[in-house]
Amino acid sequence: MSEVRGRAACRRVWHAAFVALHLLIAAGAVGAFVFYARRAAADGAAQRSPNARVYACATGEWGRVSWHYIHIEAPDWIVADTLLPHSQPSWCFPGATLEPLRAFLLNAGADPAAVARWLQDRRAILQGPESIILFPSVADVEALGSAVRVAIYRELAKSPLNEYHANPIYILDSDIDDWIGLRTVRREVREMIKRLSYRRGDVLCFSDLSVLMSYAHGDAEARDLAKLGTRRRAVMAYLQVGPNDDFEALAAYWSVAYRRKDVLPILSSISQLPGGGQIGLSHLIPAQPRKLIYTYPTLDLATTGRLPDCHWTTFNFFSFHPQNIYLDLRLAANRLLEGYTKVPPPYKYGDALIFLNAEGDALHSCTYLCDELVFTKNGETISAPWIISELQDVRRLYSPLGVAAIQGFRRRWEQER
Repeated sequence: MSEVRGRAACRRVWHAAFVALHLLIAAGAVGAFVFYARRAAADGAAQRSPNARVYACATGEWGRVSWHYIHIEAPDWIVADTLLPHSQPSWCFPGATLEPLRAFLLNAGADPAAVARWLQDRRAILQGPESIILFPSVADVEALGSAVRVAIYRELAKSPLNEYHANPIYILDSDIDDWIGLRTVRREVREMIKRLSYRRGDVLCFSDLSVLMSYAHGDAEARDLAKLGTRRRAVMAYLQVGPNDDFEALAAYWSVAYRRKDVLPILSSISQLPGGGQIGLSHLIPAQPRKLIYTYPTLDLATTGRLPDCHWTTFNFFSFHPQNIYLDLRLAANRLLEGYTKVPPPYKYGDALIFLNAEGDALHSCTYLCDELVFTKNGETISAPWIISELQDVRRLYSPLGVAAIQGFRRRWEQER
Protein backbone atom coordinates (compact mmCIF):
# COMPACT_ATOMS: atom_id res chain seq x y z
CA MET A 1 0.00 0.00 0.00
CA SER A 2 2.81 2.43 0.88
CA GLU A 3 4.41 1.66 -2.49
CA VAL A 4 1.15 2.52 -4.27
CA ARG A 5 0.86 5.76 -2.29
CA GLY A 6 4.48 6.55 -3.19
CA ARG A 7 3.82 6.05 -6.88
CA ALA A 8 0.70 8.21 -6.65
CA ALA A 9 2.66 10.95 -4.90
CA CYS A 10 5.35 10.73 -7.56
CA ARG A 11 2.73 11.09 -10.30
CA ARG A 12 1.31 14.14 -8.53
CA VAL A 13 4.77 15.72 -8.37
CA TRP A 14 5.39 15.11 -12.08
CA HIS A 15 1.93 16.43 -12.93
CA ALA A 16 2.60 19.57 -10.91
CA ALA A 17 5.95 20.00 -12.67
CA PHE A 18 4.37 19.74 -16.13
CA VAL A 19 1.60 22.18 -15.17
CA ALA A 20 4.20 24.62 -13.84
CA LEU A 21 6.24 24.30 -17.06
CA HIS A 22 3.24 25.04 -19.26
CA LEU A 23 2.19 27.96 -17.05
CA LEU A 24 5.72 29.38 -17.39
CA ILE A 25 5.58 29.02 -21.18
CA ALA A 26 2.12 30.58 -21.26
CA ALA A 27 3.29 33.52 -19.13
CA GLY A 28 6.18 34.17 -21.52
CA ALA A 29 3.86 33.88 -24.51
CA VAL A 30 1.40 36.35 -22.99
CA GLY A 31 4.25 38.78 -22.25
CA ALA A 32 5.48 38.61 -25.84
CA PHE A 33 1.93 38.96 -27.15
CA VAL A 34 1.38 42.10 -25.03
CA PHE A 35 4.66 43.54 -26.35
CA TYR A 36 3.65 43.04 -29.97
CA ALA A 37 0.17 44.44 -29.31
CA ARG A 38 1.66 47.58 -27.78
CA ARG A 39 4.12 47.99 -30.62
CA ALA A 40 1.38 47.49 -33.17
CA ALA A 41 -0.81 50.09 -31.46
CA ALA A 42 2.07 52.56 -31.58
CA ASP A 43 2.75 51.90 -35.25
CA GLY A 44 -0.89 52.13 -36.29
CA ALA A 45 -3.30 49.54 -37.62
CA ALA A 46 -1.72 49.56 -41.08
CA GLN A 47 1.62 48.53 -39.62
CA ARG A 48 0.38 45.77 -37.31
CA SER A 49 2.79 42.94 -36.61
CA PRO A 50 1.48 39.43 -37.39
CA ASN A 51 2.61 38.51 -33.87
CA ALA A 52 0.06 40.91 -32.34
CA ARG A 53 -2.98 39.27 -33.91
CA VAL A 54 -5.28 36.47 -32.82
CA TYR A 55 -6.29 34.24 -35.73
CA ALA A 56 -9.35 32.02 -36.14
CA CYS A 57 -9.26 28.61 -37.81
CA ALA A 58 -11.79 27.91 -40.53
CA THR A 59 -15.06 26.36 -39.37
CA GLY A 60 -14.87 22.58 -39.16
CA GLU A 61 -15.69 19.52 -37.10
CA TRP A 62 -12.80 20.44 -34.78
CA GLY A 63 -14.92 23.29 -33.38
CA ARG A 64 -14.02 26.93 -32.81
CA VAL A 65 -10.24 27.20 -32.64
CA SER A 66 -8.28 30.44 -32.27
CA TRP A 67 -4.50 30.86 -32.13
CA HIS A 68 -1.62 33.30 -32.04
CA TYR A 69 2.14 33.18 -32.57
CA ILE A 70 4.66 32.72 -29.77
CA HIS A 71 8.46 32.48 -29.79
CA ILE A 72 10.23 29.96 -27.60
CA GLU A 73 13.88 29.35 -26.71
CA ALA A 74 15.74 26.49 -25.07
CA PRO A 75 16.02 26.90 -21.28
CA ASP A 76 19.32 28.00 -19.76
CA TRP A 77 20.13 24.57 -18.37
CA ILE A 78 19.98 22.97 -21.81
CA VAL A 79 22.17 25.70 -23.32
CA ALA A 80 24.64 25.27 -20.44
CA ASP A 81 24.99 21.55 -21.28
CA THR A 82 25.84 22.12 -24.95
CA LEU A 83 29.06 23.25 -26.58
CA LEU A 84 29.13 26.84 -27.78
CA PRO A 85 29.95 27.40 -31.46
CA HIS A 86 33.55 28.45 -32.07
CA SER A 87 34.09 32.11 -32.91
CA GLN A 88 36.32 31.13 -35.87
CA PRO A 89 34.20 30.58 -39.01
CA SER A 90 34.91 27.40 -40.96
CA TRP A 91 33.66 26.04 -44.28
CA CYS A 92 34.09 22.36 -45.11
CA PHE A 93 34.03 21.21 -48.74
CA PRO A 94 34.04 17.37 -48.83
CA GLY A 95 35.68 15.85 -51.89
CA ALA A 96 36.96 19.21 -53.12
CA THR A 97 40.29 19.93 -54.78
CA LEU A 98 41.95 23.33 -55.03
CA GLU A 99 41.28 24.47 -58.59
CA PRO A 100 37.60 23.39 -58.80
CA LEU A 101 37.05 25.01 -55.39
CA ARG A 102 38.72 28.21 -56.59
CA ALA A 103 36.46 28.22 -59.66
CA PHE A 104 33.35 27.64 -57.54
CA LEU A 105 34.14 30.49 -55.15
CA LEU A 106 34.91 32.92 -57.98
CA ASN A 107 31.77 31.91 -59.89
CA ALA A 108 29.78 32.47 -56.70
CA GLY A 109 31.02 36.06 -56.73
CA ALA A 110 33.52 35.95 -53.87
CA ASP A 111 36.21 38.63 -53.83
CA PRO A 112 39.22 37.32 -55.85
CA ALA A 113 41.73 38.67 -53.32
CA ALA A 114 39.89 36.93 -50.48
CA VAL A 115 39.73 33.66 -52.45
CA ALA A 116 43.46 33.80 -53.16
CA ARG A 117 44.18 34.36 -49.47
CA TRP A 118 41.89 31.52 -48.34
CA LEU A 119 43.56 29.05 -50.68
CA GLN A 120 47.18 30.14 -50.15
CA ASP A 121 47.48 31.21 -46.51
CA ARG A 122 48.24 28.10 -44.46
CA ARG A 123 46.34 29.61 -41.54
CA ALA A 124 43.20 29.85 -43.69
CA ILE A 125 43.11 26.37 -45.23
CA LEU A 126 43.29 22.78 -44.09
CA GLN A 127 43.66 20.43 -47.02
CA GLY A 128 43.11 16.74 -46.41
CA PRO A 129 42.69 13.65 -48.58
CA GLU A 130 38.88 13.81 -48.39
CA SER A 131 38.05 17.48 -47.91
CA ILE A 132 39.22 21.07 -47.84
CA ILE A 133 38.34 23.26 -44.87
CA LEU A 134 38.59 27.02 -45.21
CA PHE A 135 38.83 29.41 -42.26
CA PRO A 136 37.65 32.83 -43.46
CA SER A 137 37.92 35.66 -40.96
CA VAL A 138 34.87 37.17 -39.29
CA ALA A 139 35.44 40.26 -41.44
CA ASP A 140 35.48 38.06 -44.58
CA VAL A 141 32.13 36.52 -43.65
CA GLU A 142 30.58 39.88 -42.86
CA ALA A 143 31.83 41.28 -46.18
CA LEU A 144 30.04 38.65 -48.30
CA GLY A 145 27.31 40.06 -50.50
CA SER A 146 23.82 38.60 -50.22
CA ALA A 147 23.96 36.67 -53.51
CA VAL A 148 27.47 35.39 -52.73
CA ARG A 149 26.36 34.20 -49.30
CA VAL A 150 23.37 32.36 -50.76
CA ALA A 151 25.51 30.60 -53.38
CA ILE A 152 28.29 29.53 -51.00
CA TYR A 153 25.97 28.53 -48.17
CA ARG A 154 23.80 26.49 -50.54
CA GLU A 155 26.87 24.38 -51.30
CA LEU A 156 27.95 24.17 -47.65
CA ALA A 157 24.44 23.01 -46.68
CA LYS A 158 24.96 19.79 -48.64
CA SER A 159 27.28 18.43 -45.93
CA PRO A 160 26.31 17.79 -42.29
CA LEU A 161 29.91 18.70 -41.44
CA ASN A 162 28.77 22.31 -41.87
CA GLU A 163 26.35 22.11 -38.97
CA TYR A 164 24.84 25.58 -39.10
CA HIS A 165 24.64 25.70 -42.88
CA ALA A 166 22.95 22.32 -43.13
CA ASN A 167 20.69 23.25 -40.20
CA PRO A 168 20.52 27.05 -40.05
CA ILE A 169 18.37 29.14 -37.75
CA TYR A 170 15.08 29.33 -39.65
CA ILE A 171 13.27 32.63 -39.18
CA LEU A 172 9.64 32.34 -40.25
CA ASP A 173 8.81 35.92 -39.30
CA SER A 174 8.69 38.67 -41.91
CA ASP A 175 11.82 40.33 -40.50
CA ILE A 176 14.47 40.09 -37.77
CA ASP A 177 12.75 42.65 -35.54
CA ASP A 178 9.57 40.56 -35.44
CA TRP A 179 11.66 37.47 -34.68
CA ILE A 180 13.62 39.07 -31.83
CA GLY A 181 10.61 40.99 -30.52
CA LEU A 182 10.65 41.68 -26.78
CA ARG A 183 13.99 39.99 -26.25
CA THR A 184 17.02 41.98 -25.08
CA VAL A 185 19.66 41.99 -27.82
CA ARG A 186 22.33 44.66 -28.31
CA ARG A 187 21.64 46.88 -31.31
CA GLU A 188 24.94 46.00 -33.05
CA VAL A 189 24.15 42.28 -32.71
CA ARG A 190 20.64 42.82 -34.07
CA GLU A 191 22.01 44.78 -37.05
CA MET A 192 24.66 42.12 -37.73
CA ILE A 193 22.00 39.39 -37.83
CA LYS A 194 20.01 41.49 -40.29
CA ARG A 195 23.06 41.90 -42.55
CA LEU A 196 24.09 38.24 -42.50
CA SER A 197 20.63 36.70 -42.85
CA TYR A 198 19.82 35.20 -46.24
CA ARG A 199 16.94 33.53 -48.06
CA ARG A 200 16.55 29.82 -48.56
CA GLY A 201 13.42 29.54 -50.64
CA ASP A 202 10.73 31.54 -48.85
CA VAL A 203 12.43 31.43 -45.43
CA LEU A 204 14.91 33.80 -43.82
CA CYS A 205 17.98 31.94 -42.49
CA PHE A 206 20.99 32.68 -40.34
CA SER A 207 24.02 30.37 -40.32
CA ASP A 208 26.86 32.48 -38.93
CA LEU A 209 26.78 31.50 -35.27
CA SER A 210 30.57 31.76 -35.21
CA VAL A 211 30.26 35.44 -36.10
CA LEU A 212 27.53 35.76 -33.47
CA MET A 213 29.93 34.35 -30.86
CA SER A 214 32.61 36.84 -31.88
CA TYR A 215 30.27 39.66 -30.86
CA ALA A 216 29.91 38.36 -27.29
CA HIS A 217 31.47 40.52 -24.57
CA GLY A 218 31.90 37.58 -22.22
CA ASP A 219 30.80 34.06 -21.35
CA ALA A 220 27.37 35.15 -20.09
CA GLU A 221 26.53 36.97 -23.30
CA ALA A 222 27.94 34.12 -25.40
CA ARG A 223 25.52 31.74 -23.64
CA ASP A 224 22.69 34.19 -24.15
CA LEU A 225 23.43 34.52 -27.86
CA ALA A 226 23.61 30.73 -28.18
CA LYS A 227 20.18 30.65 -26.55
CA LEU A 228 18.98 33.21 -29.09
CA GLY A 229 20.06 30.73 -31.75
CA THR A 230 17.42 28.28 -30.49
CA ARG A 231 14.60 30.82 -30.88
CA ARG A 232 11.72 29.40 -32.92
CA ARG A 233 8.28 30.65 -33.89
CA ALA A 234 5.39 28.43 -32.84
CA VAL A 235 1.63 28.57 -32.46
CA MET A 236 -0.41 28.53 -29.25
CA ALA A 237 -3.98 27.46 -30.01
CA TYR A 238 -7.20 27.19 -28.01
CA LEU A 239 -10.51 25.40 -28.48
CA GLN A 240 -13.49 27.59 -27.56
CA VAL A 241 -16.34 25.64 -25.93
CA GLY A 242 -19.72 27.14 -25.06
CA PRO A 243 -23.18 25.92 -24.08
CA ASN A 244 -24.32 25.94 -27.71
CA ASP A 245 -21.46 23.75 -28.93
CA ASP A 246 -21.94 20.04 -29.52
CA PHE A 247 -19.26 18.78 -27.15
CA GLU A 248 -20.17 15.16 -27.99
CA ALA A 249 -19.13 15.87 -31.58
CA LEU A 250 -16.07 17.77 -30.38
CA ALA A 251 -15.08 14.86 -28.15
CA ALA A 252 -15.48 12.46 -31.08
CA TYR A 253 -13.12 14.56 -33.21
CA TRP A 254 -10.47 15.21 -30.57
CA SER A 255 -10.47 11.66 -29.18
CA VAL A 256 -9.99 9.82 -32.51
CA ALA A 257 -12.44 7.29 -31.02
CA TYR A 258 -9.99 6.03 -28.43
CA ARG A 259 -9.63 8.75 -25.76
CA ARG A 260 -13.29 9.71 -25.54
CA LYS A 261 -13.55 9.08 -21.79
CA ASP A 262 -10.61 11.45 -21.22
CA VAL A 263 -11.74 14.28 -23.48
CA LEU A 264 -15.51 14.32 -22.96
CA PRO A 265 -15.59 15.27 -19.23
CA ILE A 266 -13.30 18.29 -19.60
CA LEU A 267 -15.15 19.61 -22.66
CA SER A 268 -18.46 19.13 -20.85
CA SER A 269 -17.23 21.00 -17.77
CA ILE A 270 -15.90 23.93 -19.83
CA SER A 271 -19.18 24.20 -21.74
CA GLN A 272 -21.00 24.68 -18.43
CA LEU A 273 -19.01 27.80 -17.49
CA PRO A 274 -20.94 31.09 -17.75
CA GLY A 275 -20.43 32.12 -21.34
CA GLY A 276 -18.32 29.02 -21.99
CA GLY A 277 -14.54 28.86 -21.89
CA GLN A 278 -11.45 27.69 -23.73
CA ILE A 279 -8.83 24.98 -23.43
CA GLY A 280 -5.38 24.89 -24.99
CA LEU A 281 -4.91 22.28 -27.70
CA SER A 282 -1.81 21.22 -25.76
CA HIS A 283 -4.21 19.76 -23.15
CA LEU A 284 -6.23 17.79 -25.73
CA ILE A 285 -3.37 15.94 -27.40
CA PRO A 286 -2.16 12.56 -26.02
CA ALA A 287 0.23 12.19 -23.09
CA GLN A 288 3.46 11.82 -25.10
CA PRO A 289 3.20 14.99 -27.24
CA ARG A 290 1.61 16.81 -24.29
CA LYS A 291 4.78 16.14 -22.31
CA LEU A 292 7.03 17.34 -25.15
CA ILE A 293 5.17 20.33 -26.60
CA TYR A 294 7.05 23.65 -26.46
CA THR A 295 10.16 21.90 -25.11
CA TYR A 296 13.59 21.07 -26.56
CA PRO A 297 15.24 17.64 -26.65
CA THR A 298 17.69 16.92 -23.86
CA LEU A 299 20.94 15.04 -24.32
CA ASP A 300 19.64 12.01 -22.41
CA LEU A 301 17.33 11.38 -25.38
CA ALA A 302 20.44 10.73 -27.51
CA THR A 303 21.35 7.50 -25.68
CA THR A 304 20.67 5.59 -28.91
CA GLY A 305 23.13 7.80 -30.78
CA ARG A 306 20.41 9.96 -32.33
CA LEU A 307 18.00 12.60 -31.11
CA PRO A 308 14.27 12.30 -31.85
CA ASP A 309 13.35 13.57 -35.30
CA CYS A 310 10.12 14.26 -37.16
CA HIS A 311 9.33 10.59 -37.89
CA TRP A 312 9.94 9.54 -34.27
CA THR A 313 7.58 12.36 -33.27
CA THR A 314 4.88 11.45 -35.79
CA PHE A 315 4.75 7.72 -35.10
CA ASN A 316 4.93 8.16 -31.33
CA PHE A 317 2.09 10.71 -31.26
CA PHE A 318 -0.36 8.21 -29.74
CA SER A 319 2.26 6.19 -27.81
CA PHE A 320 2.24 6.35 -24.02
CA HIS A 321 5.83 5.04 -24.02
CA PRO A 322 7.84 6.27 -27.05
CA GLN A 323 9.35 3.64 -29.35
CA ASN A 324 12.90 4.46 -30.43
CA ILE A 325 12.68 2.03 -33.35
CA TYR A 326 11.14 4.91 -35.30
CA LEU A 327 14.54 6.60 -35.35
CA ASP A 328 15.28 4.02 -38.06
CA LEU A 329 13.69 5.37 -41.24
CA ARG A 330 13.25 1.84 -42.60
CA LEU A 331 11.23 0.77 -39.55
CA ALA A 332 9.25 4.01 -39.58
CA ALA A 333 8.35 3.38 -43.23
CA ASN A 334 7.37 -0.18 -42.38
CA ARG A 335 5.10 1.10 -39.60
CA LEU A 336 3.47 3.47 -42.08
CA LEU A 337 2.78 0.69 -44.59
CA GLU A 338 1.48 -1.80 -42.03
CA GLY A 339 -0.49 0.44 -39.69
CA TYR A 340 -1.78 3.32 -41.81
CA THR A 341 -4.06 3.86 -44.80
CA LYS A 342 -3.40 6.52 -47.43
CA VAL A 343 -6.08 9.25 -47.29
CA PRO A 344 -6.80 12.39 -49.33
CA PRO A 345 -7.73 15.78 -47.86
CA PRO A 346 -9.63 16.86 -45.85
CA TYR A 347 -7.49 15.39 -43.08
CA LYS A 348 -8.56 14.52 -39.55
CA TYR A 349 -6.93 14.91 -36.16
CA GLY A 350 -4.08 12.42 -35.76
CA ASP A 351 -3.42 11.85 -39.47
CA ALA A 352 0.25 11.56 -40.41
CA LEU A 353 1.28 14.00 -43.14
CA ILE A 354 4.31 12.84 -45.12
CA PHE A 355 6.29 15.34 -47.22
CA LEU A 356 7.53 13.51 -50.33
CA ASN A 357 10.03 14.46 -53.03
CA ALA A 358 9.64 13.60 -56.71
CA GLU A 359 11.21 10.16 -56.13
CA GLY A 360 8.72 9.35 -53.36
CA ASP A 361 11.25 9.67 -50.52
CA ALA A 362 10.01 11.04 -47.19
CA LEU A 363 11.61 14.40 -46.41
CA HIS A 364 9.53 15.19 -43.34
CA SER A 365 6.45 14.12 -41.41
CA CYS A 366 4.11 15.78 -38.93
CA THR A 367 0.74 15.16 -37.28
CA TYR A 368 -2.42 16.94 -38.38
CA LEU A 369 -4.46 18.69 -35.68
CA CYS A 370 -7.08 20.88 -37.35
CA ASP A 371 -7.54 23.31 -40.23
CA GLU A 372 -3.95 24.38 -41.05
CA LEU A 373 -2.35 23.46 -37.70
CA VAL A 374 0.04 20.53 -37.17
CA PHE A 375 2.20 19.09 -34.40
CA THR A 376 5.80 18.88 -35.61
CA LYS A 377 9.49 18.69 -34.81
CA ASN A 378 11.38 20.33 -37.65
CA GLY A 379 14.73 18.59 -37.50
CA GLU A 380 16.79 16.21 -35.41
CA THR A 381 18.95 18.84 -33.74
CA ILE A 382 18.82 19.87 -30.09
CA SER A 383 17.66 23.33 -31.20
CA ALA A 384 14.51 21.94 -32.85
CA PRO A 385 11.61 21.96 -30.34
CA TRP A 386 8.28 20.15 -30.45
CA ILE A 387 5.68 22.72 -31.48
CA ILE A 388 2.31 23.43 -33.01
CA SER A 389 2.86 25.16 -36.33
CA GLU A 390 1.01 26.29 -39.40
CA LEU A 391 1.19 23.70 -42.16
CA GLN A 392 2.22 26.42 -44.61
CA ASP A 393 5.20 27.29 -42.40
CA VAL A 394 6.36 23.67 -42.38
CA ARG A 395 5.94 23.57 -46.15
CA ARG A 396 8.07 26.73 -46.43
CA LEU A 397 10.85 25.06 -44.45
CA TYR A 398 11.01 21.91 -46.55
CA SER A 399 10.16 23.21 -50.04
CA PRO A 400 13.84 24.02 -50.79
CA LEU A 401 14.59 20.31 -50.30
CA GLY A 402 12.30 19.45 -53.20
CA VAL A 403 8.88 18.72 -51.72
CA ALA A 404 6.67 17.47 -54.55
CA ALA A 405 3.62 16.39 -52.55
CA ILE A 406 2.16 16.03 -49.06
CA GLN A 407 0.41 12.70 -48.55
CA GLY A 408 -1.93 11.97 -45.64
CA PHE A 409 -2.06 8.62 -43.82
CA ARG A 410 -4.66 7.54 -41.23
CA ARG A 411 -3.97 5.02 -38.49
CA ARG A 412 -5.90 1.73 -38.74
CA TRP A 413 -7.33 1.71 -35.23
CA GLU A 414 -9.53 -1.30 -35.97
CA GLN A 415 -6.42 -3.49 -36.22
CA GLU A 416 -5.40 -2.55 -32.68
CA ARG A 417 -8.65 -3.22 -30.84
